[in-house]
Amino acid sequence: MIFDKHYGEQTAYITMNGIEPFANSTPIDICFLGKKFKKVLTANDIKCGSYMNVAYEKPQQFQEGSVLKWKLKTDETSVYLIEEKKLFVKGKHFWVYCVGIME
Repeated sequence: MIFDKHYGEQTAYITMNGIEPFANSTPIDICFLGKKFKKVLTANDIKCGSYMNVAYEKPQQFQEGSVLKWKLKTDETSVYLIEEKKLFVKGKHFWVYCVGIME
């Protein structure tokens, strides 16, 4: 399993709630999600088979626990915002949103 695989050039065709991300991981099977986050999904009765990490260069107005629209070209799906984290990578800040892909 490669955890750092991203959409690469197709990221330009991705939006989450209409906003293009800096990077977007490909879906990862839910079995690799931490227990803490699985509990969040269970407590909110959210069914997900996979999750992704969506990164932006600036903070977004997304709220943890909200349902957002994720879109790649014409394919659209609902995602559940599990957690937001601010990361510092190679001298730059990124805001990363862990989202569960809703079934």
